[in-house]
Parts: sequence; C-alpha cells; structure tokens
Amino acid sequence: MTEQSDIGKSLVSSLLVKRPGASDEARGDILKAAATAFNERGYDATSIDDVADVLGASKGRIYHYYRSKTDIFLDLHLESLRVLNERVSSIASRADLPPTQRVREMCLAHAVVVMTRINYQKATMLGLNRFLLSVSAPYQDAARQRVNDLRDEYENLFVAVVAEGVETGEFRRVEPRFATKPLLGALNYVANWYDEDSASSLGTVDDIAAALADYCVRGLTRG
Repeated sequence: MTEQSDIGKSLVSSLLVKRPGASDEARGDILKAAATAFNERGYDATSIDDVADVLGASKGRIYHYYRSKTDIFLDLHLESLRVLNERVSSIASRADLPPTQRVREMCLAHAVVVMTRINYQKATMLGLNRFLLSVSAPYQDAARQRVNDLRDEYENLFVAVVAEGVETGEFRRVEPRFATKPLLGALNYVANWYDEDSASSLGTVDDIAAALADYCVRGLTRG
C-alpha cells in the first residue's frame, strides 16, 4: 500500500483539528502536503503559505482545520505513530508465534511503513525532541503528551516481545529495553537513506524490509 493511497482513510480523531467533524480526507490531504513542505524546506522555514502551495489551495482552507503550523506538525507525528502502533500491535499480540518470528514480523512491518510513508517518516525526524519541549499552549501540550505516550507504547511492544525471547532462551541474555532502542534506531534510520527512485538497486520495498528484519533479529539471537 502506498503513502498516497493510505493516508487520510483511517485517521483517528485529532486533538488539534479546530473544527469538530472535520473531514478525514481533507485533513489527510493537509498532512501529506505539510510533510512534503517540511521535508523540502525544514520545519522552521516552512509557512502555512508553503503548505497551501503544495496543497494547491488557499491558506484559509488550512486554517479552517488547524490553528497553526505547530498543530499540523504535532498531528503529523500523532498520525505516524498511530499507523505504526496499529500495524505492529496486532503482530506483538500473536501468542501463537515464537518471539523470534514475532520480532521479525514486527520489524518487517515497521520498515514497510517507513518506506511506503516516507514523507511522513522523514518529517517526523525533524528535530522532534527539541521541538516538543518548546510547545506551551495547553491544547498543544496535551497533544505533545499524547505523542510521548504513543512513542512509549510503541517501544514497549518490542520490549515485551524481546523480554519474552530472553526468557525462553531464543535471544541472548540482554536487557530488553536496551536492546530495543538500537533495533528501532536501525529501522527508523531507513527514512534518512531510502529513496523510492534510487533504492531500486537494493531491491523492492519487501526485499529491503526483509533484509532489515533479518539484520535486527540476528542482533538478538545467540548465533
């Protein structure tokens, strides 16, 4: 599934959208345009006018949904984390699969999301931690806290399965949270180097995702 076909079809309710009952499709279009603008210009240099230009609409249409660029940026993060949690949590809960297979499938799903939603993922790496600390409006602070909560929830999916693998002896005796952080780092770094046009020499999205998943699992196993 591509980024273009996926975004905007199943968005969760936003803490930041100004108008109640706002169309998910319109909101998804704004987020796609903002992700493109942030990647092209950087967060600081991007204005609502720039987002409107990418969208091919007036900035009034954007202000109909969002109060500020900050709101759009936060909502972009919330949507990115929602998709990752949605795709990976169903795998993490598969008690019928051994930990090694679950971790591999979780890594595979994560890598596919990064590559098929590359603009979203790149945009969410634009100095997020420093940016989140600068949020001050109460409604934005609630969204910032939700971003942090979702990040923790997502990391904990991996921590729990790695811990199970350590307990069963499938994985090396390692502190699960410590092992999870570099694993997620390797998966997230794909957003820095993957490009749909130039990565064809490395194989398809599925090929690359499978290779990354195998790499991450090898880092945990005893072999």
